[in-house]
Amino acid sequence: MSKARIERKGDVADYDIENDSFFTYTRELKYKSSIDIDGIVLDIAEDNSIMGIEILDFSNRFGISKYDAQHYKSLAAEVTITEQTIVVEITLSVLKRNAELSRITEASAINSTNLPVGSESLAVTA
Repeated sequence: MSKARIERKGDVADYDIENDSFFTYTRELKYKSSIDIDGIVLDIAEDNSIMGIEILDFSNRFGISKYDAQHYKSLAAEVTITEQTIVVEITLSVLKRNAELSRITEASAINSTNLPVGSESLAVTA
């Protein structure tokens, strides 16, 4: 069983203050489906790789204000897939009072969609 490693940069990112959701994705792939893992939605491309992420209840999940969420500095998601599970770890960095503040959130689910084993990262900077 070989493990693939894919690293990608999101070329589109947006925080929706009204719905308190953040999304990022890459335009280089074609969308196939989505998986909701406890409010973190992974967009799956036709090649079964992760092409985008939407994070619902964004400010509460990271324990920051909606104002701070609008002024994020960077977001990096690491998705680790085994035959049994999908684990998502997201690190958010915001600038607060001229100091960088980092927050991490995690979610996991059973790999019921049989995504290929490996790890992927998707990063975006403001």
